[in-house]
Amino acid sequence: MSSTQFTDALPAGSKILWFEILKVLGKGGFGITYLGRDTNQDQLVAVKEYLPSTFASRTEDRQVHPNSPACKDKFEWGLKRFLKEAQTLARFRHPAIVRVVSFFRDANTAYMVMEYVEGEGLDALLKRKKTLTEEEVRKLLPPLLDGLEVLHNTNFIHRDLKPPNILIRQDGTPVILDFGSARQSVGDDMTSLLSLGYSPFEQYDSSGERQGPWSDIYAMGGVVYRCISGRKPADAAMRIAARLRNDADPMKAAVEMGRGRYSPQFLEAVDKALEVLETDRPQSIKEWRALLGIESMTTPGFSAKKMLNRGTANPQEEGQQPEVKRKKSSWRSFIASINEFSTPGAVAPEPSASASVPATASAPSPVPATASVPLSEKVQGSASLVLEHKKDSASTLLPTVPPVPRKNDTPKMLVESLTRSEFVQIVGGTFKMGSEANEKGRKEDEGPVHAITLNRFWLGRTPVTWQTWNRIMGDFPKGVFSPDLAQHPVERVSWNMVQKFLERLNKYSKGKKNFRLPTEAEWEYAVRAGTQTPFPFAGEGESLGDHAWIKSNSDEKTHPVAEKLPNPWGLFDMMGNVWEWMADGYDPGFYQSSPASNPRGPDTLEKKSLRGGCWRSLLRECRCANRMSASGKLVSNMVGFRLILEKPAGDTQ
Repeated sequence: MSSTQFTDALPAGSKILWFEILKVLGKGGFGITYLGRDTNQDQLVAVKEYLPSTFASRTEDRQVHPNSPACKDKFEWGLKRFLKEAQTLARFRHPAIVRVVSFFRDANTAYMVMEYVEGEGLDALLKRKKTLTEEEVRKLLPPLLDGLEVLHNTNFIHRDLKPPNILIRQDGTPVILDFGSARQSVGDDMTSLLSLGYSPFEQYDSSGERQGPWSDIYAMGGVVYRCISGRKPADAAMRIAARLRNDADPMKAAVEMGRGRYSPQFLEAVDKALEVLETDRPQSIKEWRALLGIESMTTPGFSAKKMLNRGTANPQEEGQQPEVKRKKSSWRSFIASINEFSTPGAVAPEPSASASVPATASAPSPVPATASVPLSEKVQGSASLVLEHKKDSASTLLPTVPPVPRKNDTPKMLVESLTRSEFVQIVGGTFKMGSEANEKGRKEDEGPVHAITLNRFWLGRTPVTWQTWNRIMGDFPKGVFSPDLAQHPVERVSWNMVQKFLERLNKYSKGKKNFRLPTEAEWEYAVRAGTQTPFPFAGEGESLGDHAWIKSNSDEKTHPVAEKLPNPWGLFDMMGNVWEWMADGYDPGFYQSSPASNPRGPDTLEKKSLRGGCWRSLLRECRCANRMSASGKLVSNMVGFRLILEKPAGDTQ
């Protein structure tokens, strides 16, 4: 499908971060899905772009904007729902649920990057075969029902189950695609939120109060009905209207459509799922599965709660159906309630990535004099670190070390009182920055190799964690922080948001200290730790998994900091886990004219530099010299940051 068929689609060859657009796979009223290529990993992906065509469009500079001021609230609300959906889906690891590998904001809109699944849509299969046998349907249903149960056990509803959104892989296994929750609150036209024939009548009520697992059960019942009968189910509104007139149901029952070809028990279970009143349907997948006579699949190593580490808003015990508050009312009162549609624009928007920081957070209390150094105990293969309290100092300092750091030197460290984080003193020196032309995986922006001299600085021993972020910023962005992630590196924070964090942190410091991001030169000097090899350890990266959370060992999620081996200077997670924002603006040709002393890339550039690789990175992305760039507005679950501390109290050298 050519991009030229859609006037708002990105042209083939466009790049969003490191994802290259190849062609349009499909377009709906609320977005465009592209076939893309992850240029870092050289693999195909599906890239879904939020672009609600009824009230937003793309400008010449490829930015997406609301069509008028009146559309702004709807656009922003839908954008936040889109990102929230991506965040939720990224938690799931189930073979029947399409895998979201990344999500981020860019070009004034949002993108969701998913695995690209090759296969045939169930709609295309049914177009060829007209109907399926009971044996064929029974093969498809178990993984689909198990996948839906995983969603429902975390209070998530698909809301748009239909044949086009079920893909049959080449090995015959099904996977659930496009989710409808992001559309739930942004459309003026109610029909744009529905898939007629598959959407239950409670979805006509945009408040969503009556929706639950039973809503997806209705839609899946409709999918099975289509497989049995060869025709789409009748629209739920028509069925309700007939009931109001005391007329017969316009949709023939499955027991009639499949008689003689399907078992009576199976057909009766399908009809039960298609009850027009939600209170008459099975209320859970477990209940419907029993009616169908289908057992849950046993997926080795998988459980309904084995998801990414993001946590859930209302976690349930495994197998426990989430409680949904709703009225058990008669069907006539249900019809009356449809007149109480809510207006999406009236809902208070959630804060965006660029929202103002709450001003109510109080300055964090200082660290007690007996503060412990938990990471010190985690250093493996390096000298032990002994903490010593220094009276009347805002920080605790370690004994001094020789002024010129060598590969196996014990670093000088401190525990900073505001962040309660460890910082390592990186003694100044001169090193060769960049990579040689023959280095495997090298890119053009890594050269030429050039000598750089740096002053001493203090670098965070780990990336900033959610615990530290929450300590300074409180619940900002709203609803993102989870206590389960306290020791994980912070992510989903743009470069611009990090500046707000720094502004607040420096305000609390009252001029005694200064916190900032490292420059590319400082970061590379620190990660190399006196080495000049592609990695700060022996070999060509064979042991990278011992030092970093990367694609091969991360289960595609972040992990608590300091679980892997540190580099020779005692720094953890310099490679993998999350990309780290740099202070520099990104200039691919900067090395050709870089200052020889304490260089920093241009401040005015919109693109900012990133270093270190992430949980999804391949070996070449984690090399010491590898450079990456992204818009300063980028919000991604793969990007975090690390701090530099200047002029710590007690540092008199």
